[in-house]
Amino acid sequence: MRLSSAFVLLSALLAVQLSGCASQPANQSEPAAADAADEAGLPDYADQTAISIEWRKQLGVGAGTAYTRLRPVLSGDTVFMADTSGEVYALDLADGSEQWSIDLEQPVTAGVAEDNGQLFVATRDGFLHCLNSTDGREIWRARMTSESVAPAGIDSKRVFIHTVDGRVTAFERADGKQAWSYETAMPVLTVRGTGTPLVLDPLVITGFATGKLVALDKTLGIPRWEVRLASPDGRSELERLVDVDGAPIWDNGVIYAASYHGKLAAVSLNGETRWEEDGSTYTSPELALGNLYLTLDSDHIQSYDMASGAKVWTQKALQGRRLGQVSALGSWLAVADSEGYLHIMNQVDGELVGRKLLRPKPLHVNYPNQTDGTNWRALRGRDMGIRSPLVATDKGLLVYTNAGELLLLSVQAD
Repeated sequence: MRLSSAFVLLSALLAVQLSGCASQPANQSEPAAADAADEAGLPDYADQTAISIEWRKQLGVGAGTAYTRLRPVLSGDTVFMADTSGEVYALDLADGSEQWSIDLEQPVTAGVAEDNGQLFVATRDGFLHCLNSTDGREIWRARMTSESVAPAGIDSKRVFIHTVDGRVTAFERADGKQAWSYETAMPVLTVRGTGTPLVLDPLVITGFATGKLVALDKTLGIPRWEVRLASPDGRSELERLVDVDGAPIWDNGVIYAASYHGKLAAVSLNGETRWEEDGSTYTSPELALGNLYLTLDSDHIQSYDMASGAKVWTQKALQGRRLGQVSALGSWLAVADSEGYLHIMNQVDGELVGRKLLRPKPLHVNYPNQTDGTNWRALRGRDMGIRSPLVATDKGLLVYTNAGELLLLSVQAD
């Protein structure tokens, strides 16, 4: 009796699969119907770019819904990438072919930082791993005070890591010994994130969950100045969240940083605030063509004049799409969303000029009494969005999806 039931169930499943496969060539409009369904609710755009996939490669399982913003790092013609499962990869930028890979045997929470032949990757068990970038061989590992979710900052002698317990720790690059550690008091509730420390001479600058941007002496680890980007006002703990999750950036003697429930500010190397403007965000600002660009927590893209902080333009058409960090790509801006779409904008006025769906094609299932468009369903059980920052290269745009795919895209004027 059990055998008969199993046989009937197996036959039914095979019938569904076969009917789905058989129906695909019979109606060539079905993929178009699926694409049309996917495009529903998206804003119109001026089709001025041609976006093509040069290569795509599956690297592990991806972050899924876990909060990690792993990003690819480029050194010369080699792309370094870590997956949450613990694998670290070196790939050829031209075609995505694998040069080497290594398994750290622990989930990766922050990576990869690269400099002068060394890679630095943080794992969930609280270790910072230093690897040889030529073959992935481990040089040393050091115990951190907690896990880190942001890549390390590096100079010629030390590596600086910001952990989720509110500490910044400096390790010697030669042997991984701790040089110093700075700790700040943590609020009751924080946004789970930190930014990569900005390493200058002679300071290490990073933002904290207190809403402050702090400059630490690179040699001693003591604070030299601090600037408040946000104040924890409000009745509830959620309203009082003021984390500085994005990494500060540096250009021509000025530091730019932004916070959640706070402001975007331009700060001199001595800690003097040159200007500040409203700009609540989880991400880092981007700098190009004399302007700063920021993904606000409202999913608006805001452009600011870098000299004065004056608002130049605002793109609101992507509101509600849970956007990632905006990135400059030539004369364009690129931003990805939680559904796997890449959006291209003009830097001058924020006009949408291109779009491409990067998630895998949907599966075909033959549901009875349903339209062709309904029969095409997106893959279930996996997060097909894009949370990782996009990385511009001279060969195109590197995109890492939540499902673990790394893609190189060519974006050209159409």
